[in-house]
Amino acid sequence: MKQLPPCLFSLTLPTYMVIEYCVCGMQEMLDSVDEKRFPVFQAHGYFCQLLDGLEYLHSQGTVYKDIKPGNLLLTTDGALKISDLGVAETCPRKALGPSDDVCVPLGSPAFHPPEIANGLDTFSGFKVDIWSAGVTLYNITTSLYPFEGDNIYKLFENIGKGHYSVPEECGPLLSGLLRGMLEYDPEKRFSIQHIRLHNWVRKKHPAMEPLVSMPPSADGRDAWCSMTVLPYLEHLHGYTDQDDDELFDGAGDIYSQGFTMPGEIQRYGGRE
Repeated sequence: MKQLPPCLFSLTLPTYMVIEYCVCGMQEMLDSVDEKRFPVFQAHGYFCQLLDGLEYLHSQGTVYKDIKPGNLLLTTDGALKISDLGVAETCPRKALGPSDDVCVPLGSPAFHPPEIANGLDTFSGFKVDIWSAGVTLYNITTSLYPFEGDNIYKLFENIGKGHYSVPEECGPLLSGLLRGMLEYDPEKRFSIQHIRLHNWVRKKHPAMEPLVSMPPSADGRDAWCSMTVLPYLEHLHGYTDQDDDELFDGAGDIYSQGFTMPGEIQRYGGRE
C-alpha cells in the first residue's frame, strides 16, 4: 500500500489505475456453501494472511476499522487482499511518539467492539482492528456471530455487555484465541504479537474437510474465475478482430510491436 501525492493526478485528463485483479470476495465464498463457513485449515490460512495485512497497516500508523469477510478479497492463487480503506484512519503523532487513539466509530456494527458500542469518546484503533478480526475469525469458522440483535440498538446493547459463547466444536485452542481477541477490556485484548504466538495460529491444521472453492461469476461465463478485464477494455476502446490481424501481420514479433495506449501521458515537472 502506498499513498500517492495529489500532483500525480490530472484534473482534466482521464486517470487510469492498473491494480491487482481479485476474482471474488470472502463473503461470496461463504455464501456459496450451505455451511456458510470454511474448514479449519482454510480459515487458518486466510486468517494468517489477514494478520500479515493488519500488521503492515498498523506499522504504517493506519487503523482499518472495518475488518469483515465482505472487505477481504482473494486472487486466483488464494492470496488474501484487504480492500476498501474508505473508513481507515491515520493515527495522530504526539510528542511522546505515535498513538493509535481514534475517536470516529466507523465500520460495520456487528464487528464493533464494546468500547464503540458503549459510546466511548476515544479508543485504541489497533485494538478495534483486533476485535473485528476476532469476529471475522469467529464467523468464518462457525458461520455465526458472537453478538446478534433484532436491531442495531439491541445489537449494541449485547456487544456492550460483552457476554458471548464459543461453540464447543471449535475446540480449546480456537476458543482460547477467540476469547483473547474478543476480550472485553481493550487493555487485556490480544495484540498481533500475542496472536502470532498462539498455538492455534502456529499449529499446522490438516485438511479434514473439502476446500471451499471460489464460486463462478454470476453470469456463468467465467467458471474458472479467469482474468476478465480484457473484454471490457476491448469494448471500451473499440478493439476488433481486424486490429488483431493487423497487429500480427508480417514478420515482426510481439516483443517489438509498437502500441498506443488510450489517453495521453501527462508529464509533471519535466519528468514522466
